[in-house]
Amino acid sequence: MITTTMHLKVSSVRGVQDPEGRGGYRIEFVEVRNKPPVIIPTPSEMPKEVSSMVVQISKGIQQAIPGGRKKQYELQKLTFLFTAEELEAFALKPYPNQIYELTITTGTLSFKQV
Repeated sequence: MITTTMHLKVSSVRGVQDPEGRGGYRIEFVEVRNKPPVIIPTPSEMPKEVSSMVVQISKGIQQAIPGGRKKQYELQKLTFLFTAEELEAFALKPYPNQIYELTITTGTLSFKQV
């Protein structure tokens, strides 16, 4: 049996209507991941002093770019469309920025508030 677990953040909760006119909710979840470190290759024939200066300049440029200082990014993972009754039966009371632990095991989804 394969089991995987991830932490999801509620990105948004919106009121919607289904095609039959019933009111409901659209809940969007994102996974927050750490950005991998940026590795800047420098030619090996460059002197060490020049190479370290190139790295420092590159880091400075990356921090000047909007969003360059962020250590994490959000990856869209899951969107649910529920009627009020379905949401109550699923036992979720989501609000933006709330964190859930999602466990997936052989065709089942299990949510636990963190």
